[in-house]
Amino acid sequence: MKFRFFTISGLLMILLVSRIYAQPPPIERQKSANSIFGSRSYFPLRKKATKEQKKQLLPKAEDLKTYAHLLAQPKTGIFRLLPDLECETNSLIIKADETCLKAIPESSFYSFREQEHTREIQADIRLKSNYLISDGILSQGILVNLGDIALQNVTMESAGLKFLTDYVPQALNKEAQKQFLQMTNGIKSGGYEYRTIVLANENATYAMRVVAYKGSALRTYRGFRFDLLQGDKRIDLTLAFRVVRRDKDGGLTILWKELARRKSPRIKFEKRRIQ
Repeated sequence: MKFRFFTISGLLMILLVSRIYAQPPPIERQKSANSIFGSRSYFPLRKKATKEQKKQLLPKAEDLKTYAHLLAQPKTGIFRLLPDLECETNSLIIKADETCLKAIPESSFYSFREQEHTREIQADIRLKSNYLISDGILSQGILVNLGDIALQNVTMESAGLKFLTDYVPQALNKEAQKQFLQMTNGIKSGGYEYRTIVLANENATYAMRVVAYKGSALRTYRGFRFDLLQGDKRIDLTLAFRVVRRDKDGGLTILWKELARRKSPRIKFEKRRIQ
C-alpha cells in the first residue's frame, strides 16, 4: 500500500538543507528554496492558541483519572490531536472560511521531544485524514502498530521493538534520504511493518522512533536569515503511545511514555566540487 499524504516531507526538507549548505549563488539558492517549498511558507512566526482554545485541547477528566497511575510516572504524557484542516499551510495567508476561523492553531501537530503542540515542520507526529504521520523537518520517523496491548506493558524488549532498537540512522545526507524513502514505502520485519505513516486506530498501541538530526535549516525572509530549527530539541527518541479515545470530530486522545533516548547524529553533506 502506498500513501500520498506528504505535502512537505522530511525527505524534501533534507534536500532543502543540503542545497542550502552547498551554498550556490544567492539567486540560484533562492530559486531552489522556492521550488522545494512550493506554496507553503515557513516564516517562523507562530499563531498561538488562546487560553480558551488550550482548554479545548485538554484531555477529558475521565481519561486523566483512568490513566493517573501511568501519568504519575516520569517521561509520560497525554494530549489531544485534532485533524489537520490545512488552515496553516501558509503562514502569510489567512484562510477566513468558517472552519479555519474556528480551528485551533497547531492542534494537529505534536512534538514528543518538546512535549507540546508545535508547528508542522517541527512535529514528531501529525494527524491527517485518519493517518498518523511522522515527517518533521530533517527527521526520520518510524511508526509500528503493536496491536491492542496495554501501554504500561510495552518495554524496549517487547515484540516489535527490536527493529527500532537496531535501526542505525545514517549521517550522510544521501544515505539518510534513501532511508527516508524506505520508510515511506514501508519495511516488514519480524511480522511487523514499519513506516512513516500508519492508520490511526482507536485502542491500538504503537511504538515509534524519531531521529531528529542535528543541523540547520536556513531560510531568508526580507533580508533576515534565520534557522528553522533554532531552539528545537534535536534528539533520537524511542517511545510507545496508545490511542485511547476518538472523538466525533475525528480528534484523538493519545497516551504515551518514553522508552529510550540517544544523542542524534549530525547530518553530513558531501562537499560540492567547484567546476
